[in-house]
Amino acid sequence: MDFLEQAGKSLDLVGCSRWTREDVVRFQNRRLRELVRHACERVPFYRKLYRRHGLEPGEVNGIEDLGKLPPALRSEMQEAAPGDLIASGFDQKRLVKWRTSGSTGDPFTVCRTWFEDRLLQLLRIRQLRRCGLRWTDLRTSSAIGERPASSRWNLLDPRFTILRRAPVNILAPAREILDRLAALKPDVLVLYSGILAWIAAEATEEDLRRIRPRFIVAVAETLTPAMRQLIRERFNAPVYDFYGAHEFNLIASECVETGIYHVEDCGVIVEVLRDGKPCAEGEAGEIYGTALHSFAMPILRYRLGDLVVRGPAQCPCGAPYSTILRIEGRVVDRFPLPAGGSLHPYHLVVPLTRLNNWVRRYQIVQETIDHIRVRVVPMPVEPPGEAQKAELLRLLSEAAGPGIQVTLELVEELPPAPSGKSRLYYSLVNSTK
Repeated sequence: MDFLEQAGKSLDLVGCSRWTREDVVRFQNRRLRELVRHACERVPFYRKLYRRHGLEPGEVNGIEDLGKLPPALRSEMQEAAPGDLIASGFDQKRLVKWRTSGSTGDPFTVCRTWFEDRLLQLLRIRQLRRCGLRWTDLRTSSAIGERPASSRWNLLDPRFTILRRAPVNILAPAREILDRLAALKPDVLVLYSGILAWIAAEATEEDLRRIRPRFIVAVAETLTPAMRQLIRERFNAPVYDFYGAHEFNLIASECVETGIYHVEDCGVIVEVLRDGKPCAEGEAGEIYGTALHSFAMPILRYRLGDLVVRGPAQCPCGAPYSTILRIEGRVVDRFPLPAGGSLHPYHLVVPLTRLNNWVRRYQIVQETIDHIRVRVVPMPVEPPGEAQKAELLRLLSEAAGPGIQVTLELVEELPPAPSGKSRLYYSLVNSTK
């Protein structure tokens, strides 16, 4: 136990757990200055962007100067040559790559060093610890598709059974997911919000006797009050909401005392803006993020596209974090199937985002129970040929399964959902909105 206690103390210090609010702001100011200078000197994309706007690195001394930085738009970063986004001196082949599906439907590849990636995971673990994670707990993680059992990994040392994690294929049928969870018996259940609500509704009394997590963490999709109540009551465990993105890993996590969201200020600077101006407390706006530990591929004033409601400057619980009151959007409909059951739209996201580099934006709509329309805005530099479009349609049809017609439509812009909101995946057969 000496090793576990020592590791615990070390990890508790990661991410300013004992800092005051003033300490956090000083750290953010110092790191922001370093990142801006680094980006100007070593990253072609930012060097060009800042020169175009007449910005000198010395003009940015801290977070009060963020407004001087022009935003980094995902569309511009998508169109940049990959080498223009990576800082000189970093070997692209050795970087950890995350291909995002994008909550706004804009696929994008984020690169980090192994150390940067593990550090962000440690920040996430620190917040899990606040929820009650123990070093010897087994927790689940959402996997898109199958992963071998060997992907269970240990963050610190393989000789010790600590910080264990087991993947669960969220694209599997509910019965398979429940059987896997019953076999794993996780101490902490971490899955997509929609998947948690789905399996909670499908679980039998026997499933619920065998799956008894100490607490549950909902990720990736909006957790509605109705979903939270269903998950909590069925699994008889507290439910906490974590908000993240591949660009930053963890952005915010629900406070166990107040229920509002602590921004992970030691990993990301979050701005909530409306029409380019900071929102007041209680006002909704778009998130812009600056990654504080990404030097291989800097992400500065990056427009994430998500809508949130800004909270107080510091959580009333006394923790030294800024806050978010509410996270809007990210609701994902499951598509009902003619033969019964349902299809998660992520089945179609995989061929769209992982297998095709010409897809700039996309939208997936179930128009009837046996017809799905996939709209794609292609990259302007290299539009796809007929063979590429035919191959994508084949992969989409294969993913949708028999009896489902898939239509692929190339468009210049994506229309909003019937509600008027910009939604990536929705069903006109059985919509949650």
